[in-house]
Amino acid sequence: MISELYIQSQLIQLQHIHASSQPTADPALDTIKQTALNELRPLVDKLDVSPEEKFDTYLLLLRSTDDKTLIAPAHDAAIAIVDEARRAQALLDIIKEIDYFSNPR
Repeated sequence: MISELYIQSQLIQLQHIHASSQPTADPALDTIKQTALNELRPLVDKLDVSPEEKFDTYLLLLRSTDDKTLIAPAHDAAIAIVDEARRAQALLDIIKEIDYFSNPR
């Protein structure tokens, strides 16, 4: 069973990851970033990439936008990963993201 201390350390790590996706110092760059994120989201399923790359794309979108609705498609991409070690890591990332959203900051 996963210890409470381990979960807390993972949440601290996720908070750092999510904090790093905050707006940039340059408002023009932040505008471009937000526009690109909004434009990318409906196109992810059209990407001709491996399940690993699709998962990584969903994870980037999830961490950049904090949009909980991206967890399900990220999970779908994770379970499609053939390599068991990589799939396990992706599933752990999904669990960490859910824990991040489930615990108050």
